[in-house]
Amino acid sequence: MKFLVKVKKHQSYLYFSFVLIAFFFIGNALITPKITSVTKKLVGDIVEGNLKAKQNIVQFEFNKLYKLENDARIILQNKENDSFDEIIRKLRFSYEISLSNAQITNSFIAIVDDKSAGFKQVIVSDIPDSMSLGNRLSELEYSIKTQVFNSIVKSKNLVYNRITVTKRLQDGRRIVIGYDINLIKFWNYFSENYRGEGGYLVLTNSEGYCLLHPDIEFIGTKLTRFFEDISVDSILRKSTKVTSSYNHIEDRFSQLETRSAYLELDVLRYYKSVQSGTFSLILIVSFPVDIYLNESINTIKTYFSWISLLALIVFMAMIGISRYLLRLEFSQNLKIASEKETLRTSNEIYQRENAVLQLRQLKKKMNPHFLFNSLNSLHVLIDIDTELSQQFVLKLSEVYRYLLDVRQDTLISVKQELDFLKQYIFLQEIRFGKSLHIRIEYDANMKVLAKKIPFLALETLVENAIKHNEFTKRKPLFIYVIIQENQIIVTNNYNPRKLQDYNSHHLGLSYLKHSYEFYQNNAFKTEIDEGKFKCFLPLLTISESSLPKF
Repeated sequence: MKFLVKVKKHQSYLYFSFVLIAFFFIGNALITPKITSVTKKLVGDIVEGNLKAKQNIVQFEFNKLYKLENDARIILQNKENDSFDEIIRKLRFSYEISLSNAQITNSFIAIVDDKSAGFKQVIVSDIPDSMSLGNRLSELEYSIKTQVFNSIVKSKNLVYNRITVTKRLQDGRRIVIGYDINLIKFWNYFSENYRGEGGYLVLTNSEGYCLLHPDIEFIGTKLTRFFEDISVDSILRKSTKVTSSYNHIEDRFSQLETRSAYLELDVLRYYKSVQSGTFSLILIVSFPVDIYLNESINTIKTYFSWISLLALIVFMAMIGISRYLLRLEFSQNLKIASEKETLRTSNEIYQRENAVLQLRQLKKKMNPHFLFNSLNSLHVLIDIDTELSQQFVLKLSEVYRYLLDVRQDTLISVKQELDFLKQYIFLQEIRFGKSLHIRIEYDANMKVLAKKIPFLALETLVENAIKHNEFTKRKPLFIYVIIQENQIIVTNNYNPRKLQDYNSHHLGLSYLKHSYEFYQNNAFKTEIDEGKFKCFLPLLTISESSLPKF
């Protein structure tokens, strides 16, 4: 009973779900016809792009195959400006270029002289001895005008597209350039290099003889069935537009809806005249109707069916939501309690890490070894140089004032740390003399001095270098502190002591590493490179208010 009361309390959500479901079904009924229309147009655009791509491919490949014919025709048409020897030289040059095309074979250049009883002079040829060049030349016609012959020749299991160019000169000599295109080799080449996506491609010459077909058996045959409903002349003139129930493809493609004997499917068939040199080729591309149109429309309808199903799921979900809202407040209370517990745990972790930092800094403040060593140096210095000893006492007092000063944060400015380091260096150089050399170098502007580093970071690294390396006056210790824009690099020549406290060496570095990790900065690192120990201190730009307190 309580559940029914709660459902009634949230009935507005149920009303909203009913409205949403009704919206989906009404939208489905109104939009489906429009989607069908748009789908047809999109499919038409895809087909058009595919047709143009195939047209470009065919034109590109056959321009290469007909290049020798095109070059020879141009050379012979412009013969008035060239001598006979120059014409032959140009023809030989084009001939040699054509030999690089694997589909071109049986090529030759020959001279037929009427004055020598039909004497035939072969300039160049790659025709095998088994083929008679004489019969081929005798069947040709010659004229003052350049003539081009294009035919299909079958020989055994091979099919050739035979191209011949002839020209009769003023002195009676006749020039003949001829070659064959091996259509079977071209079929293999085309099949390997171009994938047959988007409908199958057929190519014929202007007489309807097949030059390219998915089935190799059709190559060299006359494809009369492709021209039963449309004439070759109408395609070549590009004047006839055959329409169907589908969108018209631009760029003057002739279009038919017919039955494909090869695919045994209803297809949309497009015809296009492709010009290559002096030859007109006919490109024929067939697209299965069920695949390219009906299937796309059915797919869209399927999507809308899924949308309707989704609407039903939404309806059921809204009922569940109305109940879920009743329990949401309890879940939120649990979440708030969990977040409080997480905050409490995080605070404990913070306090624990902060305590570790304080302990390490306290150890540094109370370290007696530095004081004992400094007093020993002062004891010796008093008898040698009174004035310098007075300076030593003042520097020592400034060092311990800095160490024992109560601070409210774990970071300190680069300027303060450098000022302290200079006092510390003075005391150490008095102690070690010429065996220790420490230099501070600036490779940035003075604004860098306002950035932050961990407290005693520079002193820790200098002290580590002195404590853990062997050095003498002959082999002094060189320490460089290089101030850069985003980091400070501390480097020294690396000559570690043979006996040293490993834990003591890593205590200072561990303090610096954890300090940077506490501020979520992982750029702190150390390395030994080419006999030098290097430490990289990233510079922090954290506001004073965000700093953790001691």
